[in-house]
This record gives sequence, structure tokens and C-alpha cells, in this order.
Amino acid sequence: MVLHSLRRSGIDWAVVIGLALAACLAAGQEAGAPAAVVNGAPIPRKVVDQIVAGIVAVKGAGEGGAQREEWERSALESLIDFELLYQEARRVGVNVDSEEVEKEIERSRGKFGGEEKWQRALAERGWTLADLKRDTERAIVVQRFLETVVWKEVRVESHAVDDFYRRNQDEFRHPRQVRLKHAFVAVQSPTPEGWRAAERAAGVVRQKWLSGATNSVGPAEVKGVLEEELGWVGPGELDPEVERVVFDLATGEASKPVRHGNGVHVFLVEGKREAGIVPLEEARTKIEAVLRKRERQRLRDELVARLRQQADIRYP
Repeated sequence: MVLHSLRRSGIDWAVVIGLALAACLAAGQEAGAPAAVVNGAPIPRKVVDQIVAGIVAVKGAGEGGAQREEWERSALESLIDFELLYQEARRVGVNVDSEEVEKEIERSRGKFGGEEKWQRALAERGWTLADLKRDTERAIVVQRFLETVVWKEVRVESHAVDDFYRRNQDEFRHPRQVRLKHAFVAVQSPTPEGWRAAERAAGVVRQKWLSGATNSVGPAEVKGVLEEELGWVGPGELDPEVERVVFDLATGEASKPVRHGNGVHVFLVEGKREAGIVPLEEARTKIEAVLRKRERQRLRDELVARLRQQADIRYP
């Protein structure tokens, strides 16, 4: 959370579109002619329009043209896929209870920073609580179906990891890097004294690290502290101001407190390495995740293709 302002990153469009799909499946918005009908279940045109509007807002693209038409087609086909998966999940008996739905809604509510903002967000989207419960139930059912039925037997064999690593050596090349531990102390009051207090607290963390203490600093010692392992980072992955500090440190050294954003940061250099190739054992967990994701996507795509062949899909 803290390093969103420190690490440089792009936008994951798959995540953006996926969130839009999950957010816009509101049964209460089914007025008007449907964009498609899947085994008798309508896909509301308004939902497709809302998804495209969200993508346009994020990408900053124009309202018309071939690109928008392509987004509309992709949104509609994704909604059809979701509907097919939901119908199949219910056919094989996947269900969720109301308590699970309520818990998920409460998690969503907590992200809005208060009941007033939560209610305003619902109103702006034209949702009712009943709509939200229905859509949350559908999303959980589909995810459970995928996890417990479609992907139940997915395994990543060790030899597959070894083979991937051997055939993709260039993907594991890295520039010179430092392995970092990071601590962040939030400023409790944006005043000169507030900043000095945060710097003193960050200094406590720094001294613990330098003394070899392995335990995290708890709230009783430093209010608003967050410690995390960043792992290996290279040039261009951190804010330039932070990068200049950490790359000049030796292994085992800790930076002085650095003011950045809404708090004070301290970095401990746990290791340094020159440009080279990531060792297999270090890369294994990430490779397993990539291969697992690929296999899951393949199984999902195969299932959706079969369901489409069997389905009655109409485009009014």
C-alpha cells in the first residue's frame, strides 16, 4: 500500500476490465432491450455500455470509432462467458450461503471509508442492496466453481518449471539490484513537530535493524509503522529520490529516514548483486505461478468453448 507512491508500475488492463465486469453485473439495470440472451438469460445493453464507459474513462480514449466497437464486442462476449460459467456452476450444484455473501459485501463496504460514501457509491451506480447481494452471490459461485471443479486437479510439476526456466533464460536476466527491507512511519500530524516525531520513530526502527533485531517494531513502540520485505529491486523500480539513497548503501547498511509522501521511510539493504540471471530456485515460485495461471486459463477457455457450443445464444 505504502509503496504505491514509490514503486513505478503500469496499469493491468485485464484487472481493470475484470473489476468492471464484476461491478456492473447489476440485475436492477436490466431495463431496455438486451445485448444478448444466453439460454434465456438476458445480458443488459446498459451493462455493456457501463463497462465500455469505464474503460474509456481509464484509458482516456475518444467516445467513437473502431476501438470503442471492439471494446463493446469484448465486453459483451466476456459477459456471455460469465453467464455461461454461472449457469454451469449452478447446474453442477455449486452454491454459497447468505453469510458468505454478507461477509464479502462488508469487505467491499470497508473500502469506501464510511457509510455515507458507501451509500453514495451505490446511488451513483443505480444499485440497490438487493442488486449487490445478487451480483456478489453470482461472483462467488463462479469463483468457487472454478476453484473446486474446473481447476481442482491443476498441478505444476517440477520438471515443467525446470523446462520453462531453461527455455526462457532471457526472461530471468536482471540488472544490478539491491534486496531491500522497508519501513514506513505515517505522519500523525502534518506539522513540523509531526514530521520530526515520525523521523524519530523511523530512527527507532533503523537502530533495531542495525543492532540485528529480527522482530518487527510493534504499535506500542512506534505508532503507524509498517514493515515489509521488498525483495530484489533494480533501477527504475523506485522513486528516483529513494533510488539514489538505496543504491549508494552497502549490504547491511540502513538509510537515514527519508521524507516521502505522507510519511517517513527507512530502507535496509539486505543484499546487492550485479547484473546476471536469477537462479532457478529463486525463480521457481514465480514460474510455478505463471504455469498454474496458464493452465487455469486453458481449462477455463476450453470449458467456455464447450458451453458456447451447447448454448442458445441470441443477439437481438
